[in-house]
Amino acid sequence: MSEAINKELQMKVLEFNGKPVKGLGVEEQFHGMSEEDLKRPGAAFLVWLTRTASSRSQKMHQMASALGVTYGYLIQLKKGIRETPRISADVVQAAARYLGCPPIFVKMAAGQVTAQDFYVPKDKMENDVNTAIAYMAGDPNYLYMLPPDLDKLPQDVKAALVLLYQDATGKNLLSSKHDWPRIAGMIREMLEVELAPRIVSSRKASK
Repeated sequence: MSEAINKELQMKVLEFNGKPVKGLGVEEQFHGMSEEDLKRPGAAFLVWLTRTASSRSQKMHQMASALGVTYGYLIQLKKGIRETPRISADVVQAAARYLGCPPIFVKMAAGQVTAQDFYVPKDKMENDVNTAIAYMAGDPNYLYMLPPDLDKLPQDVKAALVLLYQDATGKNLLSSKHDWPRIAGMIREMLEVELAPRIVSSRKASK
């Protein structure tokens, strides 16, 4: 790794829900996890694990031991040599114990399960969510809170926005017709670790 690239990595931090992870830089926290690594399916699972290990002042090999896997296995997941959405049931259960959450949260973070998997019929989810988003965009009291490029957001993120809007307003745009309350808590929990983690400049994060 060139000195210039290494310096650039050290100037960056990971941002979760708009808040930077303080302490170690990207290269130290994620052992060289690149922006490309973070874009792979299931990257949120690795981010969640590493964030938890960091909060407990654990080394990566200690976390691997708790999961019943090797450090090399985690590196293979990170680099895409092994597909994170294909982790075994045993790893899912071990990760759930380590993270202190239901296994379904682990499956969502790893990309094995999405919000669409809770929705029947699946082919109606996109239309219903988009209809709800259009309703929200017409509410002048909340329009300014919506992120830019709303139409380009993943459906799971749109669904989460609708659920938050429902909580704030008491309106039922989805749950009156479908079993959304059952998964609302799951989606909110996953948003805490950000399903789409991104690398940002430390200067930007500190503002």
